[in-house]
Amino acid sequence: MDTSNQITTPTVLLIDDERMNRLIVGDYLRDSGYAVLEAESSSEGLRIFDNARPDIVITDLRMPGGDGNQVVTRLQNVAPDTPVIIISGTASLEEALCTLREGASDFITKPVREMDRIKHAIEAAMKKAHLNRENRLVKTALEDAIQQHTHDLRDLNAKLKNALESTVNALGVIVAQKDPYTAGHNDRVARIAMALGHAMALPQNRIETLRVAGNLHDIGKISVPEEILNKPGRLTPEEYEQVKIHPETGFDILKDIPFHGPVAEIVLQHHERYDGTGYPRGLKGNETLLETRILSVADIYEALTSDRPYRRGLPHEQVVAHIVREAGKQLCPLCVCAFVAANKSGVLSAIANSERAGQFPERP
Repeated sequence: MDTSNQITTPTVLLIDDERMNRLIVGDYLRDSGYAVLEAESSSEGLRIFDNARPDIVITDLRMPGGDGNQVVTRLQNVAPDTPVIIISGTASLEEALCTLREGASDFITKPVREMDRIKHAIEAAMKKAHLNRENRLVKTALEDAIQQHTHDLRDLNAKLKNALESTVNALGVIVAQKDPYTAGHNDRVARIAMALGHAMALPQNRIETLRVAGNLHDIGKISVPEEILNKPGRLTPEEYEQVKIHPETGFDILKDIPFHGPVAEIVLQHHERYDGTGYPRGLKGNETLLETRILSVADIYEALTSDRPYRRGLPHEQVVAHIVREAGKQLCPLCVCAFVAANKSGVLSAIANSERAGQFPERP
């Protein structure tokens, strides 16, 4: 027999210590199409509820051995979706409001002169309970969907981050194959710039931008002929002009890669100087990004302390003094202060002296 279209009869638990009230209300509810369970006390009613789990509870407020508030409180804990309607002829307005605040669906005063008032209260309470269940199901479904989407986005973000890191590494390999010295220089500049960023208490995302920009700031040199990059002597003015194009070339290579910071712009600006004497655009002061000004200090320090084929690297103390003298001239004073602070820990000289390639000259 197919029962899929059968309608389940709603069950009402009626709790009242007065038998006549139970008889009147119970008969009305049965005539209205409800199945009715009866109890004469709150304790008995709660036992019946635990066993039968009715759809709705109607209870008197004041009864021997417990009251309707106990029913409301208990059901709020064990079955919050089950509506509870209070029917009482002795409660004050404050007591009625209190039961509603505690979770009762409705409050009806005795004597009930229009029995349809009870039916309407049941229908409204059950409709509200149904909507609450539906809302909770929708909320749960939305929370599950959001959690899944969040997980998917985190997974996608991790994959994008790995792909971006692979791109950075691949570009670094290209630089290393053409100019091994520049590859080592880039790594050390990145670490020095990060040390300055920490000294300036920059947030981690900006320090990460310094790391990426530092490792890629000379990527544009892949367009410079190897005989110029690897020339064991000073460059001619014509050769120097070719090298000076590398910031713009680097920007063109990086501008469409979705870094999490302005990496391409930093690469474009890394030979600008605080006093406007740099290139390619002659920017000065705060016209350049803070990360650019940090990178400039790191770049100059690493280049001056590096060995070249035509000269030995300058002593650490001498280069520090030079950088301090350039504060407010070629270099940003704020970044120089950070450089001095970072230098006190000894981290700068340690980075500059680590894993130097040293066989190839560093160009501007």
